[in-house]
Amino acid sequence: MTREEQMLLKHFNDLSERAYYQNRPCFTDFLDMNAQSLLLQFFKGPIAPVLYGGYDFAERKIAIFSETPVDSPVCWLEIGPTYPKYAEKLGHRDFLGSILGLGLERSCIGDLLIEESTARVLCLERVRDFIIQELTQVKHTNVQAKVIEIPERVARPKFETICGTVNSLRLDAVISLAFHLSRSQSCGLIESGQVYINSRLNTSNGATLKDGDMISVRHKGKFIFSDSKNKSKKNKCIVEIHKYV
Repeated sequence: MTREEQMLLKHFNDLSERAYYQNRPCFTDFLDMNAQSLLLQFFKGPIAPVLYGGYDFAERKIAIFSETPVDSPVCWLEIGPTYPKYAEKLGHRDFLGSILGLGLERSCIGDLLIEESTARVLCLERVRDFIIQELTQVKHTNVQAKVIEIPERVARPKFETICGTVNSLRLDAVISLAFHLSRSQSCGLIESGQVYINSRLNTSNGATLKDGDMISVRHKGKFIFSDSKNKSKKNKCIVEIHKYV
């Protein structure tokens, strides 16, 4: 464990102890997959954290330390062109770059969901008004930001279902099927620390997947694994992969 990871883990434990002894909820900023994995594997504080990312299948999440249910300090913003007719085609990198260009830390921003040059962005409440007031342009397109309720489209994620067969339920075999990769390419992603199972970093090619496991692969995407429990005529495992789109 690096010194940075040790300091982060100490921060998690401090928040948990503060919530326990002061009897009040404590929160982290948004955590990436590495920080979430560290928290889930090594945390030993008195109050276990709850991870929250605003919607099912979120990648970036805050950790909540509380003995009772509490509202999370996050909100959704919708950022879209002021004049849609004249808007450029805007993507994830464009929106994120413009938001961070305001001087905000990445930890203040959760997932960005892009659809037709409009972004739905989860952010910490403390930076909400600042973004609304200061973000007026993305690339050369004038934009406006406003607070919205959780988008209906987000509440019901869309999936592409991939059906296929694998020799076994090994992680490398399933990733190869999900992203149309060779076995060696899948192994490279796993061994280089790019793959997470249920938010936990996994570097074992031979890890066996279970029905309902959520797999995240950096720069590739996310999917839910479904084991049909059936075999093909060639005695291969028949599986389904529900890939987030």
